[in-house]
Amino acid sequence: MFEISVAEMGLMLLIVTGIGGFFMAFTIGANDVANSFASAVGAKAITIKQAVAIAGLMNILGAVILGGNVSMTLITGIINPGNFASPDQYVLAMISILLAAAVFVFCSTVLGLPVSTTHALIGSLTGLAIFVAGWDSVNWGMMISIAITWVASPLIAALFSYLLVWFIQKSIVGDGGAGSIVRIKRVVPYIIGLTMGILLYFFLNAGALRRFKEFEVWEIVVLLAIVCPYTVLISQGLVTFWCNRVSDNLEGVESVFQRLQVGTSSYVAFAQGANDVANAISPLFAVFLVVQLHGLPSEVGDYSVPIWILILGGAGIAAGIGILGHRVISTLGERLTPLTNTRGFSVDFSVATTVVAASMAGIPVSSSHAATGAVVGVGLYRGVKSVNFGILGGIFVAWIVTLPIAAVVAVGIFQLLNVIFALPEPVTPPM
Repeated sequence: MFEISVAEMGLMLLIVTGIGGFFMAFTIGANDVANSFASAVGAKAITIKQAVAIAGLMNILGAVILGGNVSMTLITGIINPGNFASPDQYVLAMISILLAAAVFVFCSTVLGLPVSTTHALIGSLTGLAIFVAGWDSVNWGMMISIAITWVASPLIAALFSYLLVWFIQKSIVGDGGAGSIVRIKRVVPYIIGLTMGILLYFFLNAGALRRFKEFEVWEIVVLLAIVCPYTVLISQGLVTFWCNRVSDNLEGVESVFQRLQVGTSSYVAFAQGANDVANAISPLFAVFLVVQLHGLPSEVGDYSVPIWILILGGAGIAAGIGILGHRVISTLGERLTPLTNTRGFSVDFSVATTVVAASMAGIPVSSSHAATGAVVGVGLYRGVKSVNFGILGGIFVAWIVTLPIAAVVAVGIFQLLNVIFALPEPVTPPM
C-alpha cells in the first residue's frame, strides 16, 4: 500500500488528473456532439463527417473563451472542500469523481444513450462528498437551484424553439408558395444580425477576454451598435446570393435554411464547449489549485482557470467528437421527431442561446436537456403525434438514473483507491 501526499507527489497527481480530465472531455465530446449537430444531420444540412469536424473546432473555441465560468461553481458552489479530512483526501476524491463520471458517460456513449454529462459529474461529486465528508459538505441551496435549472432549461428551450419555428412559418414560409424567397431576403438578415449581437455580447463578457480587458457597459453598447447593423448589411448580400439560386417555393426556403443551419449548429457547438467543458476540467482545476497554490479551492479566492486546462478540455472534447460522436447523433437528430432545415434552425438557435446564457451566469445546465427540449418544442408545433414519446421517455429515464449510478460508481472507485493509498477513514455521514 502506498501513501499519497500532495506535497511529495503533486506533479504526478496533476498529470494523472489531467489524463482523467482529458478522458472525461473525450466522453463528453463523444456523447454530447448530438446536442450541437444532431438537428443539422437529421435535417440533412450536413453530413456526420462534416459535423464532427466543425463541432470539434467550435467546442475548442467555446471552451477557451467561456469555459472557465462554470468551473468554480462546480468545485466550490456545490460542495465545501473544507469538509474533507485533508487536501490529500480531497485530491483523491476529485480523481475518483472524474473517473466515475467518465466511465459512466463512456459506457452510455457505446450504448448510444444521450445521457447528461452534467448529471454524471454532479452525481459523482455530491454522492462522493456525502460519503466521505457528510451531508453538510453539500450546498443544498445551490443543488436545489441547479435542479431547478435542469427542469427550466428544457422548458425554456422548448418554448423558445416553438415560438421561433412559429415565427419562421408565419413570417417567411407562409403557405410555401411564391413570395417566400422575398420574405427570406427581408427577415433572415436581421436574424443573423441578432445572432451575431448575442455572440458578441457573450464574447465581450467572457472570462478569457477579461484577462486582458474589462469592457464598460457603454463600450459594449457602442460595439453592438456598430457590429449588428454591419452584420445585417453583409448578410443581406449573402442571403440574396443564396436566394437567387433557388426556386421561390417551400423547397427553396428549406435550401436557404440548410446553409443557415450550419451556422446555428456551430453556435450550439460553441455553447457546448463553453458549458460542458467544465464537467471535465473542474476536478482538474481543483487539483491544480491544491498542488500549485497549496490551498483548497475555497481558500484561494478568485482565481481564473489557466488557459492550458481549458485547451486540454476543448481538445479532449474535439477528440471524442471525431472518434465516437457519430454513435449518438442519430438518437436526437433522426428518431425523436422529424426535422426539416427550418425546424432544425429553430432547435439550434434555441439550444445555443439557452446554454450560452447559462454559461455566462456560471450555471451548470445540461446541454442534453436543452437540446431535447428544443427538439420536442418544434415537434409540438406540428402536433403531439409528431413527437416520439417512447424515445423521449427513454432519454428521460437515462437522465434520472444517471445521478445515483454515477454516485455509486464514484464511491466504489474512491474505496478502491483508498485500498491502494493510505488515507484517513471516511467520515460516517450523520443520520
